[in-house]
Amino acid sequence: MVQENYVGSDCTGDDGSADRTLTISNTSETNNDDFRVFVDNSFLHLSIDYTVDHNESGTVITFLNYLWNSQEITIEYSTSISHLSTGESGVLPLDTQLINNEITYFGDTITLRKVTKLDYDLRGNSQEVLGDSKVSYTSGDDALQDFYGANWIAQTFVTSTSTINTTSVKIKIKRTGTPSTITIGIRAVDVNSKPTGSDLTSGNLDYTNLIADAETSWIVLSLEDYTLSASTTYALVIREASGDASNKYQARIKTTGTYSDGNTLTSNDSGSTWTAGSSDILFNLYGDTETVAITNVLTMDDETVKSGAFQSGDIRLFFQNSEDIDRGDLVKFRNVWYEIESVDESSMSDTTYTLDCICKKI
Repeated sequence: MVQENYVGSDCTGDDGSADRTLTISNTSETNNDDFRVFVDNSFLHLSIDYTVDHNESGTVITFLNYLWNSQEITIEYSTSISHLSTGESGVLPLDTQLINNEITYFGDTITLRKVTKLDYDLRGNSQEVLGDSKVSYTSGDDALQDFYGANWIAQTFVTSTSTINTTSVKIKIKRTGTPSTITIGIRAVDVNSKPTGSDLTSGNLDYTNLIADAETSWIVLSLEDYTLSASTTYALVIREASGDASNKYQARIKTTGTYSDGNTLTSNDSGSTWTAGSSDILFNLYGDTETVAITNVLTMDDETVKSGAFQSGDIRLFFQNSEDIDRGDLVKFRNVWYEIESVDESSMSDTTYTLDCICKKI
């Protein structure tokens, strides 16, 4: 259900006159089903209080009675579900109009966490931590950078034009001796592009996860859920609390960095002051992706539930076929995580229109 709010001054005509018109901002065709108009919270009746011309965009409402500029107008409507039709296969395909217009405009926001088919087959949900790679610098390393005790290191980076819902971070690390836990936090930066404030999100990993004196290896630290702003500079702040020169970590770096959106920094006073360098730390920051879907949530009152389907709380999602959706991917809907168990293509005339996904509650 879409809701749009206006006031009388948004309409054509004079203050206090009748037959004033309002053009709403729909981007797919409306219809009389689930179309409601309110003025000052009072429900209006079609043909008595208003008429409506339903359009694919810019539906026009004509108010038949007197309307003042200060009056509040609320329009509620839905468009998607009424366009579902049953195909020969028994699934519910969506027509071309729905895919090209409505599903990108109307639907529930879904958080999608990618899991490759190989990872899923081998490890199942253990790969849930990763998500999608959002910002990275992962090759060309030629040196090691110490961090232990008060000696911290950091790497600045810039987010893309979309926000990032953080899930995890990978860095390439070598362990010497028995240092304490690794902590990686993401912090804002000041006007000089140096870390400032406390961690916005962070993750920890115990030293026992790395073999002492072994070659460097990629390690994954789960991050607390946090939304990073788009096109913004942040810093990965990497540290260990109580080590020394014999009990430390070393991060792989490229001494003459080629990452254009950031650089390393070092601190010898636990992050109070920072010195910028010209190298780059190898890293990979992961996050979830938000998309939209038409959701078929069945309740115990539905006949299909009574007959045995979806009693476990599973859901059915319809994505447009341009989405990168696979079996094993994880989706979060209304703060509950589900795993996609099956993906069926609904098509017509050899053209795929939708991805019909059955999602199991986890």
